Amino acid sequence: MAAMLLMAAALVSAAAASLPDGNALVRELAQKQRRWEEILDTYTYDVDVVRDDLDKDDRVTRRESRRFEVFHVKGRAIRRLVAEGGQPLGAERQARVDREVKEKVDAVNQERVALETPAVRLSQILERYDFRAVGRDTVAGRPAIVLEFSARPGSRPLAHDDVLRNLAGRVWMDEADREVVRAEVRSTSGMKFLLGLGASVSAASGVFEFGKVGDTLWLPRRDETRAAGRMFLFKSFRKRVVHTYGNFRRFDVQSEEKLR
Repeated sequence: MAAMLLMAAALVSAAAASLPDGNALVRELAQKQRRWEEILDTYTYDVDVVRDDLDKDDRVTRRESRRFEVFHVKGRAIRRLVAEGGQPLGAERQARVDREVKEKVDAVNQERVALETPAVRLSQILERYDFRAVGRDTVAGRPAIVLEFSARPGSRPLAHDDVLRNLAGRVWMDEADREVVRAEVRSTSGMKFLLGLGASVSAASGVFEFGKVGDTLWLPRRDETRAAGRMFLFKSFRKRVVHTYGNFRRFDVQSEEKLR
């Protein structure tokens, strides 16, 4: 028995030693991720957004669903609403939406104040945290390295950094392609907004999944976020938001400058 325990300990130690350094792995990943973000800017895709209000037993009490077509102009994501409640927009509503989208595109092209807020990108989020490789797993039939992460101390020049520094979780990285295939995030403490007079979030979590498109490109597939807390100090809430991405296709914006 003693010999078996010693052998098991040696195997565990050898397996741990074979794992790469988590932060070095993520630095490599962050460089790749920036390249994929640039590639994503040349694609358009569909995203279905479902927002649910939940009761204490996770039953849906109210649901809102929308579908958007998303494309990028000068690195800015522009969303075009095409359906609500599972039904395409009527011709008049769609025409109004398209006029608003054209105004946003013109604003970005003419370098006026952008009307779409750029999302916090994954590469920036990755650099915010300290990572530690903890093991290996299999995701979609492919071997993956599992990393645990927690926020580095101090503040960072990132949008919503007051939220980001209260998050921790795990990342699954495809071992062959060195790409993120899954991430699980949870809050480590409560968060308040509007000086505590608006909403206070007691718990938040998220699951993010990525998939391979074609031979080399990894793109988002689905994410689900949940939050529970209180609104205006007295009304409790439980919410779930699910984004499902698909129909990726190449998209090129041709710009033209004219002298008047």
